[in-house]
Amino acid sequence: MNDRAISILDNYEFHVLRTYKGRSAIICETDQGLKVIREYSGTEDRIAGIDDLLRTVRENSGYFMDAYEKTKEGNYITRDRDQVTYIVKDYIEGRECSVREKADICAAFAHMAKMHRVMRVPRSGEMHKGNGKLAAEIKRRNSELQYVRKYLRKKSNRQNFENYLNQNFEPFMTRASELERAVEKEDFTMFYDWIATEGIFCHGDFQHHNLVVTAKGYELLNYEKMQFDSGVRDISLLLRKVMEKNSWSSELCKICLDAYETVLPLTVDEKKLLCYRLSYPEKFWKIVNYYMNSRKVIIPGKHIEKLQSVLEQEAARKMCIEYLERML
Repeated sequence: MNDRAISILDNYEFHVLRTYKGRSAIICETDQGLKVIREYSGTEDRIAGIDDLLRTVRENSGYFMDAYEKTKEGNYITRDRDQVTYIVKDYIEGRECSVREKADICAAFAHMAKMHRVMRVPRSGEMHKGNGKLAAEIKRRNSELQYVRKYLRKKSNRQNFENYLNQNFEPFMTRASELERAVEKEDFTMFYDWIATEGIFCHGDFQHHNLVVTAKGYELLNYEKMQFDSGVRDISLLLRKVMEKNSWSSELCKICLDAYETVLPLTVDEKKLLCYRLSYPEKFWKIVNYYMNSRKVIIPGKHIEKLQSVLEQEAARKMCIEYLERML
């Protein structure tokens, strides 16, 4: 993050003692405790709504939740001289959760379940209803994959990565298309209506980077991507990362889900949605998406390494998904 972001601190009431860099952020020691500056691409209304919702949950549950600072003028967002937008909020120190240590992993899923149990604030007229949430997401991603596949087929002077990607594209595209058709046949209307009625929301970016271990236990940070949706979105995000780092171990997958369900059992619809989310070739889509949105003059060799890693894990991933499907 650009150090010029520090200049925005003049807009706030607190007094800054010192600053230091964090992950994609600047940490500030102030006379009102630790604060963090982060870039933010959303709107003022969205961050105000998130702050209001998190304050309600914090008051009802006692859990630490992000609390956003307002400027002296009462705004949630502020801009530096380059018109880059920032938010400032309370910060809590701790080490990142490890996705390789079994104790950390189990505690992470148990904490996730505890958070999901309290992350619900009934509201009217704001939530998505219907069964198209996952279907629309898959359809959009598949359109992006199809565009890149067509682009690669037409390109004549391909680099090594582009040749390798083109050679291995079809199996992933086939799987993504089959999954799209399968999800379209499902009817999750009642499930999403229940989410809307209960005001159930998820973190939206439940990665190990956003889960820290403190002296008081585990704390979840950075709710800027939160949305009204089942906790399955969070489960799939963290579980996929854990599985990728641990060779898609079915045994570890069971341990993770057991840790979650000990606190908050999953419904049949949630288990089905989890299978669909994990079945989607998301890592492949991310590689393709990053490639398409980056400069293509010189493509780093690490792109091939990432794709090779995805291919090497395919057999173990398939076995893990089959285990999950037997849960239904």
